[in-house]
Amino acid sequence: MSVTRPRAKTWTAVATVAAASLVIANGCSGKAADPAVVPGPGTSGSNKGGSAVGQSGSSTSSAGSAVATTGGASSGGASGGATSQAGATSGGAATGGSAGAGTSGATNGGSASAGAGNGGYAGFEPGDTPPGRAITVTAALSEHQHGDAGMDARAKSLGKLVVDIGVNSGVYVSWLAKRGYHSMGAPCGACAAPNLGGSRDTVGTCRVGEFMNTEMHVKTTLISLQSQFPEEDWGYFLNADGSVRWSDVAITGMSHGATTAAVAGRVVHRMWRVVSRSGPRDDTCGANGGVCTMPLSTPSYDANCMPADVASWLDTPSQTPIERFYGIVGTTDVECGDIMFNMHYAKYVGVPTLFNMAGAVLTGTNQFFTNEGGHLDFLSAANKPLNTEAVLNIAFAIPPENQNPNF
Repeated sequence: MSVTRPRAKTWTAVATVAAASLVIANGCSGKAADPAVVPGPGTSGSNKGGSAVGQSGSSTSSAGSAVATTGGASSGGASGGATSQAGATSGGAATGGSAGAGTSGATNGGSASAGAGNGGYAGFEPGDTPPGRAITVTAALSEHQHGDAGMDARAKSLGKLVVDIGVNSGVYVSWLAKRGYHSMGAPCGACAAPNLGGSRDTVGTCRVGEFMNTEMHVKTTLISLQSQFPEEDWGYFLNADGSVRWSDVAITGMSHGATTAAVAGRVVHRMWRVVSRSGPRDDTCGANGGVCTMPLSTPSYDANCMPADVASWLDTPSQTPIERFYGIVGTTDVECGDIMFNMHYAKYVGVPTLFNMAGAVLTGTNQFFTNEGGHLDFLSAANKPLNTEAVLNIAFAIPPENQNPNF
């Protein structure tokens, strides 16, 4: 299929490996059935099968801080204003470490840094699979959508792919494409969750099966898009053998999908980001009827929750460093206590932080809470709580120059 190019520019990114220390762990979500999703335009999938529950609830897993060193930035030019990716050698500075590596302006009075963990918006670390070449985008300067996938050539390319699995299936997310991501929606599934009545292993095994559907869809879609639209360079996210290069992929899901995304990043592949919207769960350890109460420094869960009430996948070593996991949740969500426990047990970076307040400090944490919105899709909801975009900039590591696009 031919594409008209009235004007075109080339984004390139060359990756090198930056040394960094890694702290590994993660979490997910669930109780009985998930509450109704508060949708916005583009919320995908039905909430079939409830949400996932399961996590070993001992209080010995109190959140620890993730430590990583920053990799040195490399400088150098690249045609068209290159995007530096992961300790890049071209086109701008990149930090290759973790905690608090790139600043991202908060909206409406909140302060934030892009990427409370894992080196801001660039930065490969040992264990990541770097690309074999630079990304090269020569598409016309416009938004290019192909069903549930697309990119926006007007944005400076991040050299990152985001896969949205929604509740049970995801969609193309224009908000992320306009900030430099290649974006793709993919199917997930509808496992019964948390489903802890029998074995603690059941829900995790089922969710891994869900992600196998996701992975096959992503692979075949990337191959097809590269063939049809080579000027958008979808092949950059494939390894030489045709498999998906997950080190440059962010996965995100909503509600049920929020937990499956966390399972994928913990159990299956090492990923660039794992962002759970109204999740993750897979435990039944929440207190107070499920909601979270103030102050957030007081746990809204049973710190001595029994292992039988926690899915066993949360006890497995994480493929993705824990500092790359983010959770966004509403305190009035009846799953909030379970979600808070999950992030505590999995040792998400920082402490539960209320973000929808004027002047909120959003640095140093990957655990974001709002006292408005409930069980909300924070990416697609029409009415978002204060500072939501600042939180999304952090979670998805949007560099300052890509925030607030005017197109």
